[in-house]
Amino acid sequence: MKQLVLTNSKSHQRESFRPADPRNVTFYSCGPTVYSNIHVGNLRAAFTSDLIFRVLKTLGYGVTFVRNYTDVDDKILNRASEEKSTMEAVSKKYIAEVEKDYAMLGLLEPTHKTLVTEHITEIIQMIEDILNHGCAYVAGGDVFFAIDHFKRYGELSGRKLEDMEAGARVEVNTLKKNPLDFSLWKPAKPGEPSWPSPWGNGRPGWHIECSAMAKKWLGDQIDLHHGGQDLVFPHHENEIAQTECATGKSPYVQIWLHNAFVNFDKEKMSKSLGNVVLARDFIAKYGAELTRIVFLSAHYRSPLDLGESTVENALTVLERIYEAKGRLLSVSKLKGLVPDPRREEVWGAVLASLSQAQVRFEECLTQDLNTVGALAELFILIREWNRVSNESGMLGTPGAIQVAQAILDWLQGPVFQALGIGRRDSEQVADHVREVRVALSAQRGDAVLGDAEIQEKIAHRKEARLKKDFALSDQIRDELLKGGVELLDSALGTTWKRR
Repeated sequence: MKQLVLTNSKSHQRESFRPADPRNVTFYSCGPTVYSNIHVGNLRAAFTSDLIFRVLKTLGYGVTFVRNYTDVDDKILNRASEEKSTMEAVSKKYIAEVEKDYAMLGLLEPTHKTLVTEHITEIIQMIEDILNHGCAYVAGGDVFFAIDHFKRYGELSGRKLEDMEAGARVEVNTLKKNPLDFSLWKPAKPGEPSWPSPWGNGRPGWHIECSAMAKKWLGDQIDLHHGGQDLVFPHHENEIAQTECATGKSPYVQIWLHNAFVNFDKEKMSKSLGNVVLARDFIAKYGAELTRIVFLSAHYRSPLDLGESTVENALTVLERIYEAKGRLLSVSKLKGLVPDPRREEVWGAVLASLSQAQVRFEECLTQDLNTVGALAELFILIREWNRVSNESGMLGTPGAIQVAQAILDWLQGPVFQALGIGRRDSEQVADHVREVRVALSAQRGDAVLGDAEIQEKIAHRKEARLKKDFALSDQIRDELLKGGVELLDSALGTTWKRR
């Protein structure tokens, strides 16, 4: 098993990942609060947790992966009021909607999907443990975590306690001893859902839920914890404080992982700017696999811009993968070929290139989930395959079949397992790429050649080439290129793609 190196958000350094038990890596990821359909920023977080899960499994680790749903929250109660419904009905409705989005993107099922409302007993027990260790206090029906009793507060976010205290705004809740103290248990309000507790009827604060669920399913200390960048403070900072106070064990998490934000045309996605895009709308517009490639095209810790250029680049990546796959499939089905020692030697070198690409692909993933580098290794191999297979006579030997099948096996095996791409039908993907390119061109107001018109021009060009009228052939190629259509000539014939 290769050594996995990850950037720990707490140390801001790359660290060797050494789980307590490689046969059972404990991994927790913060899921959404379910009061609406998720947006593409939420989807990137879910995709990142799926990527972590896939890479761990690909590298041979056993994994217990927990992803939660927050189904108790003021936002859910507000939505329930708007919809003249109940908190339970609203959360159940939107959990189902989120699951549809996850399924559309092809996310793997986690080991456990947890709900706050199913862990109230564990939450109450953890709060009691925190109180027993002197790190919290009761004020009426409220229970607050006492920041002053956790000296390492701020280590994850890099904030100093004295600076936070000096800059803290005056809190409405005057029951707090320190404005930075946070709620573990809230007293019931009229008409709101509540549960009985030693401090009266109420409901849990936001931060305690993840601590309690992680403890139940993964133990007092866990290997990996993931979430969006916006959760570093205060959510994950508070999670560390309350868990370590409850268990008396440190560190709560070996390595913290956080994915960066999503931008649109270099502006942060936000409701105030009106550029929030729902996950399902993005997937419906561009397709699930193209969406995956968009996410893979930037390192998970780097901001991801979802402007048109990013989508165009992802289209090119998707197209090249499936163009290669189509050719590989065609060659793998050839029969009755005669060996040629010189050509077999060349194919042996390509097979060696495949072995090197496989090693470098895995090395990229082990170096902080470098998906950009992993995709680059895939394309280095594709270029080598295209170069050799386009040489005259190179497809007429058994070595071509062997190499084609080996690359296919890798693409549809380890590459798919790690990245979730490469298993669709090549012709269907080609049609999809053309549809998206036409839609983008129409969106820009460009003139768009129809498929029938393109095929007619290709047929005329073929006739011109048969007649050796190469000037006309070149003229037709140039006309198509001006119309945004690129022709691709190979030993297997002529294909085309929109640019």
